[in-house]
Amino acid sequence: MRPLTIDLDALAAALADQDADHRLDLLSGRLLDIPPPGEDPDIERLLEEEPERFLALDSLSPGERLALMQDFLPEVSQPDAYTALEAALASRKPQRSFHNALNQFPDAHKDWRLYEAERLHELALDWLAENELEPRSADAGEIGRFGRGSPAAGELRPPAGRSPARR
Repeated sequence: MRPLTIDLDALAAALADQDADHRLDLLSGRLLDIPPPGEDPDIERLLEEEPERFLALDSLSPGERLALMQDFLPEVSQPDAYTALEAALASRKPQRSFHNALNQFPDAHKDWRLYEAERLHELALDWLAENELEPRSADAGEIGRFGRGSPAAGELRPPAGRSPARR
């Protein structure tokens, strides 16, 4: 595959969007939000005529989103925030409770948003690698506060024998 430019921020955000049908256009590198059937005949025709051109992106499952929240918990330094978030994750509706608890602790909320963004970028990079695409950028290996960072955009090329599993 020829090198492409892709918006990794958009790809990462699409992983978190459970209400949309996203496809990566392997010719242009654009991430498309596919509308419901009947709303855009041009896109429907393109998907029908060139299905191999588009790679479907599955958003994170509720279990994967919950795991992300659980993975964040050890990063929380405020004892009260830690206790509230731990209780929220053990509740009957852990995701909603987690976000409600975060709203009580602005510093923890800020840290969560940063952690979530970095982890979604990592997962986007993993997804690209699983699909034999790899961003080519100087920023791709940079280390962020909570782990490996990633660029906002990069060029894609086939990986050099790399195939990490999705976390």
